[in-house]
Amino acid sequence: MKLRLVTTLLSLLLIALLIPAFASAAPQGSAVGIPLYFNGKQLNPEVAPRIIKDVTMVPVRIIAEELGSKVTWNQAQQQVTITKDSMNIQMVIDKPSATVNGTKLPLDSAPLLIDGNTLLPVRFIAENMGIEVNWNDVARAVYLKDKTGTTETVLPPTGQPDKTDKPATDANGNPLPVIQSIEMTPTQLLIKADSGALQPTMFSLRDPNRIVIDIPNAVLNPSLYKNEASKSGDTVSNSVYVSSVRYSLFNNNPYSVRVVLDMKDSIDLKWESGLNTSSLVGVLNKAKYKVVIDPGHGDQDPGAKAANGRTEKEFNLMMGTKVYNLLQKEPQIQPLMTRNDDTFIPLDDRGKFANDLNADIFVSIHGNSYIATSTGTETYYYKSDSVEFANIMHNHLAAATGLPDRGVRQEAFRVVKITNMPALLLEIGYLSNPKESATLFDEAFQNRVAEAIVAGIKEQLNIQ
Repeated sequence: MKLRLVTTLLSLLLIALLIPAFASAAPQGSAVGIPLYFNGKQLNPEVAPRIIKDVTMVPVRIIAEELGSKVTWNQAQQQVTITKDSMNIQMVIDKPSATVNGTKLPLDSAPLLIDGNTLLPVRFIAENMGIEVNWNDVARAVYLKDKTGTTETVLPPTGQPDKTDKPATDANGNPLPVIQSIEMTPTQLLIKADSGALQPTMFSLRDPNRIVIDIPNAVLNPSLYKNEASKSGDTVSNSVYVSSVRYSLFNNNPYSVRVVLDMKDSIDLKWESGLNTSSLVGVLNKAKYKVVIDPGHGDQDPGAKAANGRTEKEFNLMMGTKVYNLLQKEPQIQPLMTRNDDTFIPLDDRGKFANDLNADIFVSIHGNSYIATSTGTETYYYKSDSVEFANIMHNHLAAATGLPDRGVRQEAFRVVKITNMPALLLEIGYLSNPKESATLFDEAFQNRVAEAIVAGIKEQLNIQ
C-alpha cells in the first residue's frame, strides 16, 4: 500500500511539475525526455523516460538488465519477456495488460515501442520488479533503487569526495567549489561555497511561480542532502515572498547545482554581490508587471490603407506609443514594445518576445478595414485564460471610442494564439470608413483611447 501511494504521488508530481516547465517548448500531449538514475548512477538509454498522455513511461530493458534480468523480444508477436529467477513477465506492445507469473494485471498505459525500445508505466516497474521510485522535481529526474538485494554498487554522493577523498574537479582537474550553505532570510538569498567563483544563471517559471537558479561548475556538500538518492534537499524560508527553497545536484556531466525558490508572489531576484566569488547575495524585491504592447504591422507590411490615405501601421504605432508612455508612469508596471519605429517584426517573433520575457500581459493594437460603411470597435482573444481580460478591456475600450460596440470575439490570430500569457488583439475602429478614419487619427481621440487601454490593463492586474 505504501509503495502504491509513493508511486501514485510520483505520477502526480511528474504531471504537476514537469509539464508546466516544458509546456512552452512542446506541444500539448508530446513526449518529454527526462533523466533516469539507477542505484545512484545515471543510465543512458537509447530512449529516455517520458510523459505520454499523463503517464510516466520508462525504458524496461536497461532497468531489467541492471537488475540482472534477461529480456527477450518476439518480433512476430510484438512481445517482450522479462525473466529472473522465478519471475516471468510478459507484455505485448499496445495492449494495456501484462502477465506476471501467469497472472494477468492491468497497466496504466499500454507498452510502447519507440526506436526499438519498450517503455512501460513506472508504477508497474516499481510494483513488480522490486524497485523503489523517487522523483526529484528540482533536478526533474527519476531515481530508481533496487530493493531486491542486488550487488550493484551505489555510488558516493555525485560530485563529492569518495572513500579516497578525491574531490570533484572540472575538465582541467581543478577542484570545484563546494556549496556549504543555502539560506533564505526575509529579503535575501545567501549561497556560500568553500572557495572558487560562483556564476549563477536564472530563469522564471509560471503556474506556480518559481525562480530557478543554476550554478554551473559547483557541487553540494553532502551534509545538505535530505534525500541521498536524488542528491537533493530543502531549507527553511524566512521570506514573506518565498514559501520554500529547494536544491539539488542538477547535473554531474558537467557538474551543476540547481536552486528553486517557490514564490508566493511575483518577485524579482537580483544579485547584490558575490558574482564570481564564493558567496552569493541575492536581494528580493516586488517585481513589476511586464506588459507587452504590440503595434501591429510595420515597414513593408503597411496593414490596411486608411480612407484618408494613411496606413494602419502608422496608426498602430501612434496608439502603441501613447499606451507605452502612459504605462511608464505606472510604478508597478514595466512596459515593453515589440516595435517602436517603422520596423517589421514577424508574428512568431512578436509572440516569442513576450514569452521569453515571461510577460504578464500582451496587447496587440490594430485598425480595422472592410468597406466604407463598416464601423465599430472589436476586442479579440483566443485562449480561455484571456476571456476575463477581454471583457474587462472591451468595457473600457468601447466606452472610450464611442463607436458602435461590435463586442468581444474569439479568433485564432497568431499573436494571441502563441503567447503564454493573457493576450488580446484590439481593433480600435475602421480605417476604411472615411469619417471613422479621421476620428482614429485625431490626437484627442487617441489620448482618450490610450487611457482606456491602460485602465483595462490596470484592472486586469488589480492595480489601483
